[in-house]
Formats: sequence, C-alpha cells, structure tokens
Amino acid sequence: MKNPFLSVSDVDQTEYLTSRCSLNRAVIKKLPLYGIDDEIEGMTFNEAFSTPVIVACIRRISRRYGIDLTEEPDYRLPQILNESLNSDDARYRQMAARVVKQFGNRLGLLLLTLKKGEKENRLARDDWDDACWEYWRSLKTVILTGGLASAMMGRRFKEDIQTIFDMAGEKPYHIMLFDNGTYIGMMGLAQKLMKDDTTSLVLDFGHTGIKRAVIKKSGGELAEFTAQESLPSLHMKSHFDNEEEKRREAIELHRYIVNTIAASFRVAADSAAPDDTILISIANYTHNGTLNGERGGYAKLCAINPDYAAVLEDDLSGELHRDIKVRLVHDSTASALYFADVTQSVCITLGTGFGVGFTDIKIK
Repeated sequence: MKNPFLSVSDVDQTEYLTSRCSLNRAVIKKLPLYGIDDEIEGMTFNEAFSTPVIVACIRRISRRYGIDLTEEPDYRLPQILNESLNSDDARYRQMAARVVKQFGNRLGLLLLTLKKGEKENRLARDDWDDACWEYWRSLKTVILTGGLASAMMGRRFKEDIQTIFDMAGEKPYHIMLFDNGTYIGMMGLAQKLMKDDTTSLVLDFGHTGIKRAVIKKSGGELAEFTAQESLPSLHMKSHFDNEEEKRREAIELHRYIVNTIAASFRVAADSAAPDDTILISIANYTHNGTLNGERGGYAKLCAINPDYAAVLEDDLSGELHRDIKVRLVHDSTASALYFADVTQSVCITLGTGFGVGFTDIKIK
C-alpha cells in the first residue's frame, strides 16, 4: 500500500515527512477498549503518554510509597523508573511496576486506536483521510526506540501492548524493541547517506541533548564509530511575545549550533580526515535543507532563514575554511533509515513526545 504520509520533493524527488504524520496531537475521541484507563478518553496522544506526563506520575506515585525523589532532576526519573523494576527495595519495585503498567496500558490503547481507526477518532483528526488510517491498519511491525522503550521497561510495555490487543480481539502489531537506541538516528544517517570509504561528522540535535560522533564507512558498512561527549540543548524556547524576541533567541540558538558543529569538526580533524559533508539529524520536519517553522525549539531558526542548511553551510565554511555541505534530516526519519530492511513497519521514538519515522521512505 502506498504510504500517504510521504511527500516528494520537486527538487530531487527525495521523500520527506511533514507534521501531518505527527501522533502527538491525535485525539482519543473514543477509546478502543473500555475498563482499562478510561480517563484518557478525550486526551491527545501527547497528553496521555509522554516523558513529562510519566515524570509527573513518578513523582506523584513515589510519594505514596514513601520514596523521596525531590532532589532528583526530571531527566533522571525515567532511568530511575527502569532501574526500580529490579530494585532490592520492595517500595521501589511496587512503585515502578504501578507506573510502568499504567503507561504500558496507555501505549497499548493508543496503538489500538490507530489499528482500529474507529469513526469518532477519524473525525477528530481532520488532516488525515481514510488512506492514512488504512495505512496504519496495514502496518505489520512497530519498532519502539528511545529511552522509554529501553531495557526492562520496554519489555514490560511490549507485554502490556500484547495484552490490550488480546483483550480487544484485535490482531496485534509485531512489537520490535531496540534497547541501545542512543545513536540510532546517527547510524541511520551514516548507513544511508554517507559515501563509501569516507569518515564523516554526524550529529543529532534533539530537544534535550546534542549527540556527536565521527563515523567511518568502509566496504558499504559502518566500520568505526567514535562518540564525542554529548551536550545539552540550549535556547529551546518555542513561544514568544513578539517577533523581535523570537529572532533574538533564534540568533542565540544559531550561534550555539555553529559553535558546536565547528568545535566537533575540529576534534574530528585531529584524528581523521572528515568529509566536507556534515550529516545532521534534527528535531524538526525538514526537507531540502528547509525547516518547518510551526512548532518545536528549532522552528524559530526560520526567522533567520527557512533554508537553514544554506545558512549553516555559509557560516561553517567561513569558520572552518572549507567548502562545507550540510544534510539536515528529520530525527525520527533518521532513526527509521536504520530499519529500512524491515518491511511494512513504522519506527516510533518514545521520548519527549512521540517521534514517527516510516521505514519505507526513500532519501537520496
């Protein structure tokens, strides 16, 4: 079945995704199965399941078990939740089991909503036509990646999804887990876009962190992977009082991005001869080097120039004294590229929200 979520560039015929594919704003107008977690009816997917929602639940439930997590920062709590599933302390095990079960059930209900495509939910998603819902129904495999899908928590989620589908009498998706997904998007980019017998700088600009690596490709395979220290994502503000403030923040973000890439390239050049083409996965719906200015921390860069790859190329070429080329790819699409051989599948990243990438996408 043709993928209705894929758009085709009129410049080079490469395929790309737009915000139409987003699951975060899909609405559960009607639950596909009642008696499990009825309170999420009427919520968006992002309101029912996301890292901030899970973090808030961990804080609330942990207090009931007499567990003090007040000194722990939010970003640590999903990891603590995962570790607590095998804790020697019964309080931690019980707290973790309760939270993970709640969100495993929710994940099952959300996937079941997509699989069944009931009329009420179709009407609540006005930017999807019947072909979009039928495509979700036709998929065979859902690949779960990201921190929330790792280790024991991911395995528990998989069991809960299966149970929800069994209770509904619906044939389930095959759930494929990928535990070590930290660099999956970067490896996807390198695997599909790097020239053979070259070494490239590859980066992943997410909403919370920036990952960097130098990757060598030889004989059509990824031969070496040297990670650089990860950095925090800064200047991620996405709502502004006026255009002047938005542009000011965009310039600060741009400077941080250029400095980060330039410093990473210099480190790479100390021990290798990196190619002049830099590959970047970014948390934005991008194609042909242009960014989507609608939402997210990187959208404000459009205030500088929507053709952001061209801006980076100019500034980095001047900074590094080389003819730098930049490839920008939507982050979840980058992850999906790694699983291009898994047919009839979708890659869902469980992170700040839902990231969606389709493995049948063709990128040149």
